[in-house]
Amino acid sequence: MTVYSTDLTQLLHTVRNTLAHRVAPGVTDGTARIELSGVIEALDNLVERVSWDPEGLGRSCERTEELARALGLESLDNGGSDVATLRRRRREISQSLAGTYRNGEQVSEIVAAVTRFTEDDVREQISTALRGGLPD
Repeated sequence: MTVYSTDLTQLLHTVRNTLAHRVAPGVTDGTARIELSGVIEALDNLVERVSWDPEGLGRSCERTEELARALGLESLDNGGSDVATLRRRRREISQSLAGTYRNGEQVSEIVAAVTRFTEDDVREQISTALRGGLPD
């Protein structure tokens, strides 16, 4: 299972810091340095202007919870729709699946549930540029 949840602000900070502290020192061409500085400035500006799509995050949490129920995990008490809950729940699912696969259990219901989850999750989470390559 692929987990696409991350803190968007942290991601932008990481990209910005990588460009500023690891890439920029190696860029010696003047024009390229100016262009890189523009990209870093744009990232600095984006950090305070981007936010999560709460509806998309909610859909991802709902799909995750459906898979958790299909695997026999207890329902969450709070039914949280935040990134921390999503990460925790997906770790629980991963541990459950790892145990299932290690024990050699090939329960068709589990395979079907994972397949449904993966198809829907990948369609929503994959970048729009790559969606065209997905099968119908």
